[in-house]
Amino acid sequence: MGKRNIYKDIVITGVLVLCIFFLAGKAKGWRQAQELCGMSMQSGSDLTAETIAELEKLPGMVLFLPTDVAIGKLELEGYTLETEIMGICLEEYPLQWETAQPQIRLGNTPMLFLGKECFASFQDQYGHAPTKSQIEKWQQEYPQLELTLTDENGHSQSARICGILKSPAAKICMEKVQLQENFGQLSRTRGGYLQIQGRQNAKKAQDLLESAGFQVTEAPILIPDTA
Repeated sequence: MGKRNIYKDIVITGVLVLCIFFLAGKAKGWRQAQELCGMSMQSGSDLTAETIAELEKLPGMVLFLPTDVAIGKLELEGYTLETEIMGICLEEYPLQWETAQPQIRLGNTPMLFLGKECFASFQDQYGHAPTKSQIEKWQQEYPQLELTLTDENGHSQSARICGILKSPAAKICMEKVQLQENFGQLSRTRGGYLQIQGRQNAKKAQDLLESAGFQVTEAPILIPDTA
């Protein structure tokens, strides 16, 4: 019986290990190239049709959803918050809900969707934020709350909260058509949601947008409705 060549076995084992690492690296690179990445972007100026057309040419771009914004002041039980309200299409934008009403009926009354962190940004007349217990009470009783919404022209009207958002947690949203109806020319297209295929493409897109003056933050992936 011949003597086993242990050195040959070591070489073969080493080659197999290298092959496994090489294939694993290739598989990881392929997964990263196929991975979908979501991000939201915000501009300090209006997006023109030309700008939107250029955004849609970004490498790996799968989806771009423009969003409208308007400046408003919210008043709630002696507390106020001056904020930017984001107009979105509820059926398209990738929202993550903390809680929401079973049915959302959009009529003449503005219906708001508050990020869960927004309640802490309200202030009373002395500049004090609401207590933790007050915030918890608002979050529990949000369907019954009545707010006053005032636009930049000083026009005020009653508004209600239809849901609390887990993401975006620091934004206040309104259905896009309702925002346009209530704010008219005071609403502007100054941002949007991007979905890009491939981590490298997403990194390049983020660098390009930030170098152009856009604010870019990570956002959830929009999962298609397969029902």
